[in-house]
Amino acid sequence: MLNPLKPILIACVLVAASTPGAWAVELASHRAAYDVTLAVSSDTAAVTAANGQIAYGVEKVCGGWLSAQSGTMNLQLTSGEVMPQTLHYSSWEADGGNQYRFSVKVEGNGDEVILGTAQIGSGAEGVANFTRPEPKQFVLPRGTVFPVSHTASVIEAARAGKTQSETYIFEGTEVEGAKLLIAFISPLSKEAKAVQEQLGGELLTRSGWNFRLAYFDPKNQTGEPLYEVEADLLDNGVTLRWILDYGVYAVEIKLNKVERLVKPDC
Repeated sequence: MLNPLKPILIACVLVAASTPGAWAVELASHRAAYDVTLAVSSDTAAVTAANGQIAYGVEKVCGGWLSAQSGTMNLQLTSGEVMPQTLHYSSWEADGGNQYRFSVKVEGNGDEVILGTAQIGSGAEGVANFTRPEPKQFVLPRGTVFPVSHTASVIEAARAGKTQSETYIFEGTEVEGAKLLIAFISPLSKEAKAVQEQLGGELLTRSGWNFRLAYFDPKNQTGEPLYEVEADLLDNGVTLRWILDYGVYAVEIKLNKVERLVKPDC
């Protein structure tokens, strides 16, 4: 079960690459806004309601991709207390997926700032270097990918009709190394299709899939996942909705607005 005091970085499941010769995935540079609500809560959950707004953008720049996420999720507890969680995230990932820079700031249950870089080589181990909150280094297993490359690969898997994808991924949202990520692929949810019909537009009138992402500790692959995220993702990289599964309750993050950003002339 997820620690309810730790927000999940939704940006890690949003982006997809379109590096010539590497991926056959064309990402739409875009900026989007999402509403936060409580999807489901069990009788044993300490959370009775959730609300908030999240802004997210992914933009093609010369040599790579920039992504940014900012927003607040407010959790109302059975005690009546409201627990706000504010997250600011930004990253740059190189075309080809071999370099990555990340910055994360969490406000709420104790402020935290995470900064660092990571590199991986073709067919070789990689390395992640954190500079904040303190200097720390992790070796990344052979085959590790960063978020852009990972999502490109699962979109390609979905296009090919596959129902599952598995790899190691490094995101930099916690001071630790790579995780094992298993993606289960199925058709778009009916809730996501309702978002498409409601908002319309050329960015959203596209094919897509539902991805159930289960994160595991690489040293303990036989137990329960560390956490799970469900995402309805279109083939151009626009996400219609997420479900953040905290075990005894789940939070829905649903698209309410999206606009295209112009790609650079590199």
